[in-house]
Amino acid sequence: MLILTACGPSQNDAIKYNDQIVAIQKSLLPIHEAFIEQIDGHNKDSLKLVHGQFMAKAKSTLEECRKLTDFNGKREYLDAALDYFKVLQDLADNEGKQIVQIMTKDSSQVTDKDVTDVTAFAAKFDSEYAKVLQKVQDAQVAFSKDWKFEIKAD
Repeated sequence: MLILTACGPSQNDAIKYNDQIVAIQKSLLPIHEAFIEQIDGHNKDSLKLVHGQFMAKAKSTLEECRKLTDFNGKREYLDAALDYFKVLQDLADNEGKQIVQIMTKDSSQVTDKDVTDVTAFAAKFDSEYAKVLQKVQDAQVAFSKDWKFEIKAD
């Protein structure tokens, strides 16, 4: 009688792991996008409200991702995901907060320096987000190649 046992995780386990990370990321995306949309708007109360929600969601998604463990002894994908959530929390708490402080001033109090600062904060926000997004996407592609599954775009 021959008994076969699996050694380590399967391809399906890898797909489930990937799906967990993607689900955490997708839960943050709508509020992140809502915050970006509100920056261009003129409703100060909505901007403050959405920014508060963005900060809270960025913190909770980072905490949720921290609960994950490495996969089969490898951390590259998880570390990239953790970095992604850390950067988003940092952007929400710092550049986002500074943008909101300036954008919610009475228009008569906004200085040329404020306008320059908002532009610089927004550029840093976009740049840092693009870098960390690319990093997590690259790690996901490498993970999917290692475990031989396709990533499907939504």
